[in-house]
Amino acid sequence: AMEFMNDVHAQDIEIINALYELVLAYESEPTQENKKALNSQYNLWFEHTIEHFRGEEVLMVEKSFPPYPMHKGEHDKALAVMDDVYRAFEATSDIVMMKQYISQTVPQWFVQHIQSMDTVTAMFFKSGLSPCSMR
Repeated sequence: AMEFMNDVHAQDIEIINALYELVLAYESEPTQENKKALNSQYNLWFEHTIEHFRGEEVLMVEKSFPPYPMHKGEHDKALAVMDDVYRAFEATSDIVMMKQYISQTVPQWFVQHIQSMDTVTAMFFKSGLSPCSMR
């Protein structure tokens, strides 16, 4: 039932893995260049996540999905935290905080979100459509 969201989740994981590599690079060599690369990948991830969430939300509205407000609320909260972490890193260059967020907070959120939200959502849709193909 979750196939239609799996493509987009696979992309998320690739982007997050690439981001984590850049976090490690900045941690070992905190140069401006490495910070720029990290920031640029983080922005790419942020944009991708907005698209991903919007894809799911459009689908939910179209299908009159009952737990939509809750699912959208989870998305909005996640994006707000993403933004806060980015701003904090911009201001402080605190790579420890960034590393913890990318390596612990994000994967935990993902697993929990996919298990609780996306499974219910996917069972509701059973449409085989990927939100990515609906842009």
